[in-house]
Amino acid sequence: MLDYIARGPGVTAEATIWLCDQGVRVMGIDAWGWDVPLHLQAEQAKAEQRPGIFWAAHQVDRVYSQIERLVNLSALPGDGFTVACFPLRLVGGSAAPARVVAIVPD
Repeated sequence: MLDYIARGPGVTAEATIWLCDQGVRVMGIDAWGWDVPLHLQAEQAKAEQRPGIFWAAHQVDRVYSQIERLVNLSALPGDGFTVACFPLRLVGGSAAPARVVAIVPD
């Protein structure tokens, strides 16, 4: 899929805040990024001529972690599993690659 980067649905800043307000602190998506694709952000910024368009969901004023580019989500059951995330420890960074696994009971 050559257009993978351009096809993500994105999560809005409002939806991210709502999830945080519900107590969700770790969120994941199988798209390339959490926000809508960059070209769509650029179109919106150009049309609206206002600040705060780029990476708005990334920059909400909440404490949470987002995991992007997850795979094989369709293989998971609807509920009853645990997710474990093992990020690469990087000094001074705000993001890192991670091994994310689902633990599904027998």
